[in-house]
Amino acid sequence: MASMNFLNKSNKRNTSQLKLFYCLISFLSLIGGIAIYAFFRNLNMVLFQFFPKPSFLNLLHFHVRTESILMSMFLFNLPDGLWFLSGLLIIRAVWLTNLKWRAIYCGIFSIIALSMEFSQVFDGISGTFDVLDIVFMAFFALAESLIFNRFIKRRVFV
Repeated sequence: MASMNFLNKSNKRNTSQLKLFYCLISFLSLIGGIAIYAFFRNLNMVLFQFFPKPSFLNLLHFHVRTESILMSMFLFNLPDGLWFLSGLLIIRAVWLTNLKWRAIYCGIFSIIALSMEFSQVFDGISGTFDVLDIVFMAFFALAESLIFNRFIKRRVFV
């Protein structure tokens, strides 16, 4: 019986550490997407329609040529993928042990993200619709799911 309590405490501690890790990676993904905009892109982000743009960002802007497809994907598609990954990771952290609610909230989050992307077709929000944005979102969602199922789920929840 004492060993069972130890296992439960150990599992709770591991789950708490994993949640903290997911929050940290989520934050880094969000900051990564913002950094690409802040340092390499036009600073007319949707974010600055709600919050004032800090004036020092103009000093940190680097001009990058987008003649290659890889650089274009880095500048225009990777931020959306990173932001999408950030949302999925925070949802995973909050509902790590509750598959039902995690699936519901991931579905809602995905629908909102895709709706925002598709609303760019009809000028619903500022931006340019790009199928590669959706490809990057799908790639990050699939990669996160595969990494979780292959490496984390088997070690923590077995």
